[in-house]
Amino acid sequence: MKQKSFFPPARLLPAALLLITLLFRTAPTLALEPDQILLITNKNVPDSQRLAQIYCQLRNVPANRICQLDLPSDEEMPFATYETAVVAPVRQFIIDNHLQGQITCLLTFYGVPYRVADKINTPAELTELAGLMDQQKTLTAQAEPVVEGIEKQAAELDSQFTPGAGQSLGELIHRELLAGQAVAVKVAAMTDLNAQTQATGRLMQLVTKLGGLAELDARLGAQQRSMPGKSDADRASWFHLHDQVLQALQLMQQYQALRWDADARAKLRDTALQTFGIFGGLRIVDAQIAYFQTDHTASATDSELALLWWDYYPRQNWQINPRYLHITSPAPPSLMVMRLDAPTPDVVEKMMRTSVQVEQTGLQGIFAIDARGLPPTDAFGQFDQTLRNLATLVRTKTAMKIRLGDEDLVFPPHTVKNVALYCGWYSVGHYIPGCDFNPGAVGFHIASYEMVHLHTDSNEWVRGLLNDGVVATLGPVAEPYLGAFPNPDEFFPLLLTGKLPLAEVYWKTTPMTSWMISCIGDPLYTPYKLNPPLKVEDLPAPLQAAIPPAVDSSPTPR
Repeated sequence: MKQKSFFPPARLLPAALLLITLLFRTAPTLALEPDQILLITNKNVPDSQRLAQIYCQLRNVPANRICQLDLPSDEEMPFATYETAVVAPVRQFIIDNHLQGQITCLLTFYGVPYRVADKINTPAELTELAGLMDQQKTLTAQAEPVVEGIEKQAAELDSQFTPGAGQSLGELIHRELLAGQAVAVKVAAMTDLNAQTQATGRLMQLVTKLGGLAELDARLGAQQRSMPGKSDADRASWFHLHDQVLQALQLMQQYQALRWDADARAKLRDTALQTFGIFGGLRIVDAQIAYFQTDHTASATDSELALLWWDYYPRQNWQINPRYLHITSPAPPSLMVMRLDAPTPDVVEKMMRTSVQVEQTGLQGIFAIDARGLPPTDAFGQFDQTLRNLATLVRTKTAMKIRLGDEDLVFPPHTVKNVALYCGWYSVGHYIPGCDFNPGAVGFHIASYEMVHLHTDSNEWVRGLLNDGVVATLGPVAEPYLGAFPNPDEFFPLLLTGKLPLAEVYWKTTPMTSWMISCIGDPLYTPYKLNPPLKVEDLPAPLQAAIPPAVDSSPTPR
């Protein structure tokens, strides 16, 4: 297991793309409901469809919520297959069934490949990438003298003005904003109307080169609102320009939704350059260059699917999960994605039926926590401490019995009985059945490669836990780094309150998406709905905030 900070450098979506993506932002909900789930199956695997139909009956999911895909029956699919045979048809299914804004959770089933391979560029794509890099240099060379022109005007008007530095897109935008603001302040203070008009016209000419028709539209629109005495001809001219920009945005929405299509990519670049100027063109070029990167682009299918409505975003490494309870800044919309999968279809069916049955009486048993005895001062010991923190919280705030192991060896085979919840680590790729699980048990094991071979013979932990009766677990399809796992002292306390179903618990506590971990289990499974062992008010403040007040209405612990 490698340790790595999970917060990457900031990655901002192009402004136009962010605006368009936000059109799909889903309405906030209090708790996941059956009609908010879309079931995804592989039509080439009969058990995939059969299991989805059983789930619909068990959970009263509407009949029009099954999306069948034409996919290989392997555990892994090519990057291009994911783009064209998963993203495209799932989006279209949602649109065709008028489910935008309603679907908040995707549920993939046995038969849907659970891993996406690294991107491999075709010869044509390599040629396109080379052209994009040339265009990036050309547009940057065009932008810099325009920015310098605005800086020159700022310096002429304000002797105290100091220009910025740098040639990257972000640096050029920052330089333009600083200089433009300096010019605007001085122009607003001018008493000579003629000089003010000339200075404004000079600035407009420059910023329009950088921001295109959209920049001009925004500025003229602001004038229309602040100066109602404009002539009818002026207003008609602005309305015409505004319509042009809106039409261009609609075209861009269509083009960017086909990020895997070379012709659509070219049209997107042209439209962005024409409508959003040099900066708009550069944003799109930068986004498309990032799309063609190949290193570290493999991922868990479910983790990638969370960003179904994101169009261009860097696929190398990971994205921060917008639903993570510690993230408060605005972000494009994401989905919860869960999986009902196991070594065999029969195990999947048993998991589904057991989850529904256990909810009716409540999950029974002890909590097995297998820490490693690492000191908190050790790099890995910081994570180990989250397991001990969890044990302390459960011991002091609940009546639940605990078996805590705090030494480097994992629990020996069949030494912990009557287990309802489990969390432990390490023993990479070597499952040791230390626990005997009660029906409906939930548990996961932290190690690097525990969901690489789910359907083929292996001794990995995800496969072992599912075969031994756990109905909900999670694991990585490749090296995830330690920071990718939910912290045990966040995941399990939320589950123990009985206020949130499994999907909400996982997606509020997993830090990353577009990465390596999948969560297996019924998204609606709430094992402690009837008799929650833990009160919301006994949670740490950040966890309390993760439970909307309106959700906090289930019975209090006994």
